[in-house]
Amino acid sequence: MPLPNYAPSSNESMPVPKKAGRKSQAAPAEAPPVYEPNIHDPTTRADHMKYWIPLSLDDKTAQKLLWISESNLKVSRMSEEVCPYPMRPERFEHSPQVLCKEGLLGQRGYWEVDYDGWVVIGAVYESMGRKDGPCGLGENESSWGAGWAGSCYHVWHNGENVEVELPLCNTMSIYLDQPAGIIKFFIVEGEGEVEKEVRLIHKFKTNLKEKILPCFWVGSKSFCWIRKKEGQ
Repeated sequence: MPLPNYAPSSNESMPVPKKAGRKSQAAPAEAPPVYEPNIHDPTTRADHMKYWIPLSLDDKTAQKLLWISESNLKVSRMSEEVCPYPMRPERFEHSPQVLCKEGLLGQRGYWEVDYDGWVVIGAVYESMGRKDGPCGLGENESSWGAGWAGSCYHVWHNGENVEVELPLCNTMSIYLDQPAGIIKFFIVEGEGEVEKEVRLIHKFKTNLKEKILPCFWVGSKSFCWIRKKEGQ
């Protein structure tokens, strides 16, 4: 687990791709809601769910210790076995991270993840470095991350961290309003879908200058699973 004042490290040290076949026609993607400026921030989980966006992991960006499964919804690092994928310019070289294919620009979005172990969830600029320098979530000015740190939650940005006293919860979520420069991290509590509710971990208010991508940092013996919206 992360130690106090410890940011996800770039030095912390997927399944083999199937052969290409005939492509099946994909279902049309759900269009995001039209952006309406000057509205109040959502507060309840039901309010946030209005901005739900379906996500999928981009295995072309996954560092080689990470394994992608479950139709690109789950990322795992259960051993130090290296996934035999070729190096690509978009792949993280050292930091055990993976991006999503979908990004946010000129819109709001909300997503939830289940996790176990040492996981940091976050959001990064599409242009963030992936090879050299501080590439870990929250290590630089191009990324924001949050995760459970053993006794409390830690939130990271630009190499600095904030400790937040909340109980451990194995579901976290992010709400992002790119035009307004808002990034909010939550825990999601409750058993049934109707009973679930969000509790704020931390809110960033900044100037988001470019496209944002969801990102996940995964430590040893850990996994993270992007939740599907009920009914999808």
